[in-house]
Amino acid sequence: MQIDRRRALALLALGTTAPSVAFAKEAVFHGQASFDHGVASGDPLQDRVILWTRITPASQADGIPVKWVVAKDAHFKELVTQGVFHTNAGRDFTVKVDVAGLAPGHDYYYRFQCGKTVSPAGRARTLPQGSVKDVVLAFVTCSLYPNGYFNAYDHIAQRDRVDAVVALGDYIYEYGAGEDDYGMQNGRKLGRIPEPPHEMVTLADYRMRHALYKRDKDLQAAHARCPWICVWDDHEIANDSWVGGAQNHQPKAEGPWLAREGAALKAYYEWMPIREPEPGHAFEAINRSFRFGDLADLIMVETRLVARSYQLEYGRAGDIPLAVYEGDTPSTRKRVTEKDIVAKVLKAVAGGGKAPAPYVVGPDPEALQTVLANPERQMMGVRQEQWLAQTLAASTAAGRTWQVLGNQVVMARTVAPNLVKTMGAEAVAKVLDVLPAAFRPKAQEYVDLYTYDVPYDLDGWDGYPAARERVYDAIKAAGGNAIVLSGDSHAFWTNELHDASGTYVAAEFGTSSITSPAEEDYLPGLEFGRAFMEQNKEVLFCSQRDKGYILLTLTREEAKAEYVSVEIMTKPYKATPLANFRVTPVAGFAPSKIENI
Repeated sequence: MQIDRRRALALLALGTTAPSVAFAKEAVFHGQASFDHGVASGDPLQDRVILWTRITPASQADGIPVKWVVAKDAHFKELVTQGVFHTNAGRDFTVKVDVAGLAPGHDYYYRFQCGKTVSPAGRARTLPQGSVKDVVLAFVTCSLYPNGYFNAYDHIAQRDRVDAVVALGDYIYEYGAGEDDYGMQNGRKLGRIPEPPHEMVTLADYRMRHALYKRDKDLQAAHARCPWICVWDDHEIANDSWVGGAQNHQPKAEGPWLAREGAALKAYYEWMPIREPEPGHAFEAINRSFRFGDLADLIMVETRLVARSYQLEYGRAGDIPLAVYEGDTPSTRKRVTEKDIVAKVLKAVAGGGKAPAPYVVGPDPEALQTVLANPERQMMGVRQEQWLAQTLAASTAAGRTWQVLGNQVVMARTVAPNLVKTMGAEAVAKVLDVLPAAFRPKAQEYVDLYTYDVPYDLDGWDGYPAARERVYDAIKAAGGNAIVLSGDSHAFWTNELHDASGTYVAAEFGTSSITSPAEEDYLPGLEFGRAFMEQNKEVLFCSQRDKGYILLTLTREEAKAEYVSVEIMTKPYKATPLANFRVTPVAGFAPSKIENI
């Protein structure tokens, strides 16, 4: 069933986008055209790299030849290779070339030409081979266009050295420009209005949204600076997507999920500097690994579309096992076990009613954990789990120091942040009292929910604990030095990952968003970050306020993670160091503790 589904998706996503590349013969375009969306490179290997741009014709055209050139120098005096790519409306006039025959560990400069129009130049870098002193990677995620300026991308573009940018998902968002749409409170202030102004559903919608993002000058600068290694999360398609649908997809109004997913993937492969898969092999193309000489492997996993089981939500009726409690405060709340009382109270709240005093209804933590622990609940699927285990083992067997997992969602075990426990009921009440009246009841619901001993993020690995244990088993069996880099959460994290027995497995560095809001943006004054650190053994550091990125520098002696906080509401902007953490390698499976430096 999954094989047929992958083949169907590949046909939907790539069926009309096969490129036409000529090397010996140059075609001439006599019309007017422009390069409005910058240039990009991606998926570097030792001998090749993807080059990307998009040509915008001034008038309707059936096909357009675009010349590309690669040089050793920024002035294009020492040409290495060149060719012509024929693009057309079937691939939205995007250009993508897999340039081979390059030397490992070298910078190259590239640009495109259409008629008399020449694109901006970009810089690409191939992966190193053999002995490698160090590697510098910038990790990014979650760029919500209306919610702020992409200043973090500009800051990355200005760094002296970045070997590659690793995008962990949510490169675009699907929401519209309505009054209450995600990020539009800031979007109206800044004049950053999504295009199209409605939620993306069709191929034309996804293409238009990608085009909007690629017109952003800060994003263009980061793409031109160095190669990108990308993977999608959910918002490239729809919020909280899984193998059979998404929270933000309504089949009756928006059509079949497979059609929407296929449209989103087609646009993604057209507009992103990612190597396109063979027909029927979308799975193999998106989870892949990159070898940085003898120093590290970057292993990119896919956790959304191939195998992920339906995820539960606290706010969705029927998802969460419920229990009846007596008492209206966490300190006095007691579980009710009398069957007749439980039945009466649950009947009262069915359909949105209120529990009769002195009873309240909340999640049943034990029953919830039983549901989540079902080993059939998949995050990556059996095939990808096997691939991950083999890739980790091969990396350590080859003697490479680091195994870096590019992972979409937070992996650490985190309980919901009990703000009453951290701040005190009176302090929490004071914060809630100053909120707008319309928003206060929903905020109170969040605060009340977090007083129960339940996992914080069911969309993350906490919603799939058995699948997480299988990843930990693969890391331990490989015996190397694994580091997990995570996105999605809109927060900075430093976590020590432990398996179910309490054994320390790996370090996790979670990067915050480029612009997307976190808990303390919604509810300023409530100390979510402090609560996470105080109440979770695995969480060493958490900022639910700062935006930015992580710069990871790998050497044989250490892996250093620099957390960079970047303002999103002003230009010019400030970027400040937020924190620095270090992990040192240990032979065999004995991961060293994380140091705050």
